[in-house]
Amino acid sequence: MARFLSQRSSKIGKAPGSLIFVGQQKMEKPEIKVITYNVDQIQEHEHQSLEDLAAFRQSEDHVWIDVRGIHEPEYIQRIGELFELHPLLQEAVMNTDQRPVFEEYENCLFMVVKMLQNGAEGTIDAEQVSMVVTDKVLITFQEKPGDVFEPVRGRLRLANSRLRQRTVDYLCYALVDTIIDHYVVLIERFGERIEDMEDRITAGPQKDVLTSIYANKREINFLRKVVRPVRECVLAFIKSDSELIDPNTQPFLHNLEPLIILASESIETYRDLLSDQLNIYETTAANRLNEIMRVLTIFSVIFIPLTFIAGIYGTNFEYFPELKWQYAYPTFWAVLVGTAGLMIWYFRRKNWL
Repeated sequence: MARFLSQRSSKIGKAPGSLIFVGQQKMEKPEIKVITYNVDQIQEHEHQSLEDLAAFRQSEDHVWIDVRGIHEPEYIQRIGELFELHPLLQEAVMNTDQRPVFEEYENCLFMVVKMLQNGAEGTIDAEQVSMVVTDKVLITFQEKPGDVFEPVRGRLRLANSRLRQRTVDYLCYALVDTIIDHYVVLIERFGERIEDMEDRITAGPQKDVLTSIYANKREINFLRKVVRPVRECVLAFIKSDSELIDPNTQPFLHNLEPLIILASESIETYRDLLSDQLNIYETTAANRLNEIMRVLTIFSVIFIPLTFIAGIYGTNFEYFPELKWQYAYPTFWAVLVGTAGLMIWYFRRKNWL
């Protein structure tokens, strides 16, 4: 499946709000993990059923519902009915090619971001994460188990952590902050790989170097596609005046802006660096080819007069005065060597050789 744009043919002609999965199924059956917490305690509930979610909606504690697996329309629709989620919101959850976005609905806030992790063979794997913030419930939708949120879960388990004392909008901020932190870490590692390429490029043109440059350009373009829209999403989150965002959370949201700007600017920097590396590689290859052609040209020029002289005395005319001379053969070689030596001396004097 294409990494830059998922197959959308199944959505052609469908009404807005139609629940159609767009993307690649990454697990067999959806599963739900629920964490309920307050200042005094935390409870973790594994493998919850859809029927159990109704009870959590009425909980006095703060609730984090983590849904893994978004490929079953009936599953997403049932969750939408339980929490009164707008059909367009449900549609966006099932579209893994959804552009990162922040939207406000009457009863909730909705955010879509991309979570990045290391993939196979030096590639970067992106997974869509959708977040729904209600009064006391945060719902996250992931494509599969395995995420970057374990540090947040660890902080929730600490009795005196700020997460336990805040509302679910702060938990949403913490998850987004963790995702962006991983952007920066991945970009830094990727940048180290790009910078290490410089010594290999200046060492001389090699086929594997060119392959690595193009592979890095493909990954950096993918990073750019993922990260740039998240900047707009974060700014919309910061500027939101929704009642679902606690005033105490607002100062923390502003910390997201410099972090996502750093990630976005770093990508642009490494993108320019890759373009420079490609230009250096092509220039180095052209210079090496020119050097080879210069040496071959000089040798050709040296042998042209020698070939001319040898051609004259290699003809089949009967009367050649020099052929009867005793020293004709050594003189012939002396003329050849002298001519070649004189040309080499001249080329060196002109710094052509």
